[in-house]
Amino acid sequence: MVFQLTSTPTSDADELLTVDDLAARTGMTVRTVRFYAAQGLLPVPLRLGRMAYYGPQHRIRLEFIRELQDYGYTLAGIERYLQRLPFDASPGELAVYRAMLVPWEPEAAEELTLSDLERRAGRPLNGEALEFLIAIGVLAAVGAERYRAAPSMLAMGIEMLEMPLPNQVLREAAGVIDENATAVAEGLTEVFRKGFWEPFRRGDLADVDQEQLAAVVQRLRPLAIQGLVSAFERAADRAIRQSAE
Repeated sequence: MVFQLTSTPTSDADELLTVDDLAARTGMTVRTVRFYAAQGLLPVPLRLGRMAYYGPQHRIRLEFIRELQDYGYTLAGIERYLQRLPFDASPGELAVYRAMLVPWEPEAAEELTLSDLERRAGRPLNGEALEFLIAIGVLAAVGAERYRAAPSMLAMGIEMLEMPLPNQVLREAAGVIDENATAVAEGLTEVFRKGFWEPFRRGDLADVDQEQLAAVVQRLRPLAIQGLVSAFERAADRAIRQSAE
């Protein structure tokens, strides 16, 4: 992993923090802060003599890292996203990144044991059933017999298990949905990046501030979801009519 590191001195002495202060301010251990610094996820600290000092940008990035961890992002995923976040990003710009990167889930995922899952399902879940739920994206394995799942998604997955259809058919259907949803999401992200985010960063959108941009991202989510549902309904109707001809 390659980062171009630069120092980030600050003129406000009150904002200078030692590594112990930074760890306490962000609720992390000193060891964790140093680990992220060694991974290139933090700007180089300001050095005054033999002491290293950290400023607002270090605190902002650490708080962002913690948020991404809470959303279930892996270290590799965090590294990928932080590569897009300039070291000198302002709090307002960070708010936009947060709005874009927060998972599009209608509800928070829960961590469940196998016993919890079976209680929700009202039946034992064998290896094949668990593999199926993981394959279609309902479950994410996080440890030995421990999983993460959003309640509504889990309910949908359990209902699919009850259908009198081979799991392979359901898995292939889920794969088609996932593949096309990924293409749509990547296309919309590219449109937003080229048409809105990059012009905003260049200063071409003088009438839009950072808070407004973050609000736009949040508002786009339900609109995009509703648009996808409507488009799918129309496409499904066309496909059914064509297959019947």
